[in-house]
Amino acid sequence: MSLHPAAPEDLPALTAAYVQTVQSISDLGHSLRPGDAERETQCPGWTVHDQFAHVVSLEAWVQGEEPPELEDAEGDGPQAQPGINGIVARFLASRRDRSLEELLEELDDLATSRVQHLEAETTSPDDPAVGPFGATTLHGLTENRLFDLWVHEQDIREAIGRPGNLDGAAAAHCVRLLFAALPRIVARTAQVPEGHAVILDLSGPVVGRAGARVEVRDGKAHGIPLFSGDSEHHPDVVTTTITMSTQAATRRATGRVSTDDTHVTVTGDEEIARRVLDAMVIAP
Repeated sequence: MSLHPAAPEDLPALTAAYVQTVQSISDLGHSLRPGDAERETQCPGWTVHDQFAHVVSLEAWVQGEEPPELEDAEGDGPQAQPGINGIVARFLASRRDRSLEELLEELDDLATSRVQHLEAETTSPDDPAVGPFGATTLHGLTENRLFDLWVHEQDIREAIGRPGNLDGAAAAHCVRLLFAALPRIVARTAQVPEGHAVILDLSGPVVGRAGARVEVRDGKAHGIPLFSGDSEHHPDVVTTTITMSTQAATRRATGRVSTDDTHVTVTGDEEIARRVLDAMVIAP
């Protein structure tokens, strides 16, 4: 795979991208126009204000705040869902009534605390940490937070019609995660036949290319990465290329828009391209 700009790799680079993304979210919050906070976003049932409440509450969670108790034990709404979805809904509900100013102030405090920890001399990227999906390392948690923050920033931007921050390190990080998942998407989820390859070509602002060909080994389909830089010989395959923008790729990869609403250019097999686009969601 190739990416420009490059995605952040080490903890200092991830920290810098985290700082930039939080600042971008804060700037959006401080510059909303009247009526913007009430606009619906591409997360069903969530307004722009809810997006800010979610960003703040999830940051508080990963910094140690205990999940709120469920007030209505007999309820059957989102807050009563099992697992992470229910916890996220309860955290969101706990901050839904707070003003935008309160949320932005809390976000600033939480981000300051997070960066102080990330930049401390005694901090190691291998330090154990607990994230929304369980035990991980500090490096893994920071990768997860950067992805989540940037995606929800884009949710806000889409809702208020102010595109931006599509050309920075956080955007490249999200594209890299998509590219890394492409072999599995092609071979397993989309079930592209053996002897075929799919190339995902991003036209920008993050410019990149990744691909995978399908090979069956011991009866199981495997996605073999293309453009990996190794010397492995790749047999001739039938190739389908999907060209799209950073915005289109990341909106589809996070399930915010349908395949039908995703603008792409396909060279090759249209059916295979659609199967890959249908399978391209990597967000939980």
